[in-house]
Amino acid sequence: MKVVISENQNKLLLTEGLSEKILKSYKSMGEFTEKVLKEAKTVTGLDFGFLLSWGSTLGGLMMPVTKFIEGEHPELTSLDLSLLVTGVMVTYYTSNKKALVKILSEIKERGLVEVFDKMLSAANNLKDTFLSFVESLNITMFKVSNMLAYTFLIPILPQLYEMAQMGFDQTTINQIIKRLLSYGVIIGSSIIVREVIRKIINRFRN
Repeated sequence: MKVVISENQNKLLLTEGLSEKILKSYKSMGEFTEKVLKEAKTVTGLDFGFLLSWGSTLGGLMMPVTKFIEGEHPELTSLDLSLLVTGVMVTYYTSNKKALVKILSEIKERGLVEVFDKMLSAANNLKDTFLSFVESLNITMFKVSNMLAYTFLIPILPQLYEMAQMGFDQTTINQIIKRLLSYGVIIGSSIIVREVIRKIINRFRN
């Protein structure tokens, strides 16, 4: 028996599907950060718990960078990568000199300084590209320098592009954003998040 669904039901299914995809991405960012910091702690003896509140944000920036470095250096172990990633995280997101000195010492001891420099450069390039893109959206309610708090948006850009291509109206987009905010996985101002996501979707649509 053929089941026919209405246009509204189809839109609801699409909305639910995209929301789940985005939520899955957010969760994977947080889990990535937690795993990396846990492994780094086993080597350095330092507690990097102060970075966990940035979980999805850190994962958003560092997951793509880590995949790039893994492709360039398949010989690296999981522990090597965790040390390198944590070093970049501490560099960009804290002013904790003690933690930075300790982790850089471990990186040097393992002969990974060259790879660390490459990872730091890749993270910096991705960061600059993201900030330039967001700056081009002409969002006036925040300083671009604060946009590091919104790097969790990087891995979900494909889903935002998908939303734009599907022609979702503003009401549907608002519903998806509201649902994401209710999950409590987003750091930063909900007003800014809504505005940034809307502007990104409009940019992809145009």
